[in-house]
Amino acid sequence: MFDFNNIKNKVMDSLNKAADTTKEFADKATDKAKDVSRIAKLTFEISSEKEVIRKAYSEIGRLYYETHKDDPESMFIQLCDEVSLAQENIAAKEAEISELKSRSDVDGSITVEFEHVPDDEDEDDACAGCCGCCSEEDFAPAEESVEESDDKDKPEA
Repeated sequence: MFDFNNIKNKVMDSLNKAADTTKEFADKATDKAKDVSRIAKLTFEISSEKEVIRKAYSEIGRLYYETHKDDPESMFIQLCDEVSLAQENIAAKEAEISELKSRSDVDGSITVEFEHVPDDEDEDDACAGCCGCCSEEDFAPAEESVEESDDKDKPEA
Protein backbone atom coordinates (compact mmCIF):
# COMPACT_ATOMS: atom_id res chain seq x y z
CA MET A 1 0.00 0.00 0.00
CA PHE A 2 0.87 3.59 -0.44
CA ASP A 3 2.13 5.51 2.49
CA PHE A 4 0.75 8.97 1.72
CA ASN A 5 2.49 10.55 4.69
CA ASN A 6 5.85 9.30 3.47
CA ILE A 7 5.18 10.64 -0.05
CA LYS A 8 3.90 13.90 1.39
CA ASN A 9 7.08 14.30 3.47
CA LYS A 10 9.30 13.58 0.46
CA VAL A 11 7.41 16.12 -1.68
CA MET A 12 7.63 18.72 1.10
CA ASP A 13 11.36 18.07 1.52
CA SER A 14 11.85 18.48 -2.23
CA LEU A 15 9.83 21.71 -2.27
CA ASN A 16 11.77 23.06 0.71
CA LYS A 17 15.08 22.26 -1.01
CA ALA A 18 13.85 23.93 -4.21
CA ALA A 19 12.73 26.98 -2.23
CA ASP A 20 16.09 27.18 -0.46
CA THR A 21 17.96 26.85 -3.75
CA THR A 22 15.77 29.53 -5.35
CA LYS A 23 16.36 31.84 -2.39
CA GLU A 24 20.13 31.30 -2.68
CA PHE A 25 20.02 32.14 -6.40
CA ALA A 26 17.90 35.22 -5.70
CA ASP A 27 20.30 36.38 -2.99
CA LYS A 28 23.27 35.84 -5.32
CA ALA A 29 21.48 37.74 -8.12
CA THR A 30 20.71 40.59 -5.74
CA ASP A 31 24.34 40.74 -4.61
CA LYS A 32 25.51 40.63 -8.22
CA ALA A 33 23.12 43.46 -9.17
CA LYS A 34 24.42 45.54 -6.27
CA ASP A 35 28.00 44.86 -7.40
CA VAL A 36 27.22 45.82 -11.00
CA SER A 37 25.50 49.00 -9.82
CA ARG A 38 28.47 49.90 -7.61
CA ILE A 39 30.90 49.21 -10.47
CA ALA A 40 28.89 51.51 -12.76
CA LYS A 41 28.84 54.25 -10.12
CA LEU A 42 32.58 53.94 -9.48
CA THR A 43 33.31 53.94 -13.22
CA PHE A 44 31.30 57.15 -13.60
CA GLU A 45 33.13 58.73 -10.66
CA ILE A 46 36.49 57.72 -12.16
CA SER A 47 35.49 59.31 -15.47
CA SER A 48 34.51 62.49 -13.63
CA GLU A 49 37.86 62.60 -11.83
CA LYS A 50 39.70 62.03 -15.14
CA GLU A 51 37.77 64.96 -16.63
CA VAL A 52 38.88 67.13 -13.68
CA ILE A 53 42.48 66.11 -14.36
CA ARG A 54 42.12 66.75 -18.11
CA LYS A 55 40.72 70.25 -17.46
CA ALA A 56 43.49 70.98 -14.94
CA TYR A 57 46.17 69.81 -17.40
CA SER A 58 44.61 71.96 -20.07
CA GLU A 59 44.57 74.99 -17.79
CA ILE A 60 48.19 74.35 -16.75
CA GLY A 61 49.16 74.22 -20.42
CA ARG A 62 47.22 77.37 -21.23
CA LEU A 63 48.79 79.23 -18.31
CA TYR A 64 52.27 78.01 -19.25
CA TYR A 65 51.74 79.06 -22.84
CA GLU A 66 50.45 82.50 -21.84
CA THR A 67 53.40 83.13 -19.50
CA HIS A 68 56.16 81.53 -21.60
CA LYS A 69 55.03 81.82 -25.23
CA ASP A 70 57.83 84.27 -26.08
CA ASP A 71 60.56 82.21 -24.38
CA PRO A 72 59.47 78.58 -23.77
CA GLU A 73 61.79 75.97 -22.37
CA SER A 74 63.40 73.74 -24.99
CA MET A 75 61.00 70.82 -24.65
CA PHE A 76 57.97 73.14 -25.01
CA ILE A 77 59.17 75.11 -28.05
CA GLN A 78 57.49 72.86 -30.63
CA LEU A 79 54.20 72.74 -28.74
CA CYS A 80 54.13 76.49 -28.22
CA ASP A 81 54.90 77.01 -31.91
CA GLU A 82 52.01 74.68 -32.84
CA VAL A 83 49.62 76.67 -30.63
CA SER A 84 50.81 79.97 -32.07
CA LEU A 85 50.48 78.69 -35.65
CA ALA A 86 46.98 77.34 -34.95
CA GLN A 87 45.94 80.69 -33.44
CA GLU A 88 47.25 82.50 -36.54
CA ASN A 89 45.33 80.09 -38.81
CA ILE A 90 42.14 80.65 -36.79
CA ALA A 91 42.54 84.43 -37.01
CA ALA A 92 43.10 84.25 -40.79
CA LYS A 93 40.02 82.05 -41.30
CA GLU A 94 37.87 84.28 -39.09
CA ALA A 95 39.01 87.29 -41.13
CA GLU A 96 38.12 85.48 -44.36
CA ILE A 97 34.66 84.65 -42.96
CA SER A 98 34.13 88.29 -42.02
CA GLU A 99 35.22 89.41 -45.49
CA LEU A 100 32.90 86.93 -47.20
CA LYS A 101 29.98 87.94 -45.01
CA SER A 102 30.48 91.65 -45.61
CA ARG A 103 31.03 91.17 -49.35
CA SER A 104 27.92 89.10 -49.93
CA ASP A 105 25.70 90.49 -47.17
CA VAL A 106 25.34 87.01 -45.72
CA ASP A 107 23.81 87.14 -42.28
CA GLY A 108 24.02 83.43 -41.60
CA SER A 109 20.35 82.79 -42.32
CA ILE A 110 18.86 81.05 -45.30
CA THR A 111 15.58 82.01 -46.91
CA VAL A 112 13.61 79.38 -48.77
CA GLU A 113 10.64 80.21 -50.93
CA PHE A 114 8.08 77.63 -52.01
CA GLU A 115 5.90 78.02 -55.04
CA HIS A 116 3.61 75.17 -53.98
CA VAL A 117 3.03 73.89 -50.49
CA PRO A 118 1.53 70.40 -50.53
CA ASP A 119 -1.80 69.96 -48.77
CA ASP A 120 -3.38 66.77 -47.45
CA GLU A 121 -4.43 65.69 -50.94
CA ASP A 122 -0.84 66.02 -52.19
CA GLU A 123 0.70 63.87 -49.43
CA ASP A 124 0.70 60.78 -51.64
CA ASP A 125 2.81 62.68 -54.17
CA ALA A 126 5.30 63.87 -51.54
CA CYS A 127 7.19 60.58 -51.26
CA ALA A 128 9.77 60.02 -53.96
CA GLY A 129 10.17 56.35 -53.13
CA CYS A 130 13.83 56.70 -52.22
CA CYS A 131 13.56 55.55 -48.61
CA GLY A 132 11.56 52.37 -49.17
CA CYS A 133 8.67 53.48 -46.96
CA CYS A 134 6.12 52.98 -49.74
CA SER A 135 5.29 50.07 -51.98
CA GLU A 136 5.33 50.23 -55.76
CA GLU A 137 1.54 50.43 -55.67
CA ASP A 138 1.83 53.78 -53.91
CA PHE A 139 3.53 55.18 -56.98
CA ALA A 140 1.07 53.83 -59.53
CA PRO A 141 -0.86 56.66 -61.16
CA ALA A 142 -4.42 56.96 -60.04
CA GLU A 143 -6.80 55.60 -62.61
CA GLU A 144 -9.14 58.35 -63.70
CA SER A 145 -11.33 58.38 -66.67
CA VAL A 146 -10.62 61.03 -69.25
CA GLU A 147 -14.15 62.36 -68.83
CA GLU A 148 -13.67 63.00 -65.09
CA SER A 149 -10.43 64.90 -65.53
CA ASP A 150 -11.89 66.93 -68.41
CA ASP A 151 -14.89 67.88 -66.27
CA LYS A 152 -12.63 69.19 -63.52
CA ASP A 153 -10.83 71.54 -65.89
CA LYS A 154 -14.01 72.99 -67.40
CA PRO A 155 -15.60 75.99 -65.72
CA GLU A 156 -19.04 75.39 -64.30
CA ALA A 157 -21.94 76.77 -66.28
